[in-house]
Amino acid sequence: MKDMIYKYAIYAVLAVTVGFSAFLVSSDNVSPFTTQATLHKTIAYIAPEVSGVITSVNVENGQHVNAGDLLFSIDKHTYELAVRQAEAELHQAQEANSAKWQELQSSNQALAQRNVEWHNANIKYTRYQKLLSKGLITQQDFDDARMNARVAKSAVEVANADILRIKAELSNDKKNAAIELAEAKLATAKLDLSRTDVVALTAGTISNLQLQSGTYISKGSVSLFLVNEASSWLSADFNEKGMSHLQAGAHVWIAFDALPGHVFEGTVINHDRAIFDASNPTNQLSTVTNDTRWIREQQKIRTRIHVDNANAALIAGSRASVIVENGWGVIDAVGYAWIKLVSWFRYIY
Repeated sequence: MKDMIYKYAIYAVLAVTVGFSAFLVSSDNVSPFTTQATLHKTIAYIAPEVSGVITSVNVENGQHVNAGDLLFSIDKHTYELAVRQAEAELHQAQEANSAKWQELQSSNQALAQRNVEWHNANIKYTRYQKLLSKGLITQQDFDDARMNARVAKSAVEVANADILRIKAELSNDKKNAAIELAEAKLATAKLDLSRTDVVALTAGTISNLQLQSGTYISKGSVSLFLVNEASSWLSADFNEKGMSHLQAGAHVWIAFDALPGHVFEGTVINHDRAIFDASNPTNQLSTVTNDTRWIREQQKIRTRIHVDNANAALIAGSRASVIVENGWGVIDAVGYAWIKLVSWFRYIY
């Protein structure tokens, strides 16, 4: 009797093993399966927009922060001095501009005086013409009057040119290029000063924090990460033979390594439409690799999956196994049994 029990037990184990093996061999064509799946979350890379020495760190690793919360501060002295210098340069430009307007007013008055002088000289010149024709003045007196009229007219032209020069350096809104440049420099200095306080632009959890007061940090250097716990997806790589089953909306079962014994459900969002060509990375001459194997490794398709009711304890980078539902009862029963077995197997490995 015991021999019969052992015999049937062995047959059962062999049948299950052969059945699962046959299923896995053909799964790419009926119900794609992969162990190459990774959980991703939206991550904000936090880097300062100015350089300097860190004066304070206001958060801790793993802390949840909201948008607008202060993360860390950079020494402000250099940037405060830059603001003061820019303010001084703006005042200097404004004073120079004001002096130009006063110069313009003075030049207008000078032009009015030159016009009066030219008018008088011209009248005198006209009168001397009549007197000369009657022989009442000498030729020298007439030449002097004519010269004075010409000089007075030249003085008017010089005064007009001076006014045009000053107007070219000014504008109607009481500003010139020097003031606008100084204002832009001041705005930049104030913006840099405000950037010495690095704040969170979005809510998230602090990760990979390695900052310390007294450390010099360069502009653009990634200093920490903000993980958005509310936004996550699964990135799975399937063999390309199963492409027909990887359409948007396809239902999947998921077993995370971090949560043995649990099977989650999910939905295919989309899959990438292009794969990096390692043999031709720069669109130049292709690098051809000869392969002596008659069966080559299949191409993988990166597929994005939404996980229903994902466990909040899962971290970005958690690994998982995924199988796609076929829609046919027998195949789906075997597929679910397999992914459940995989989830139990994670208790020991």
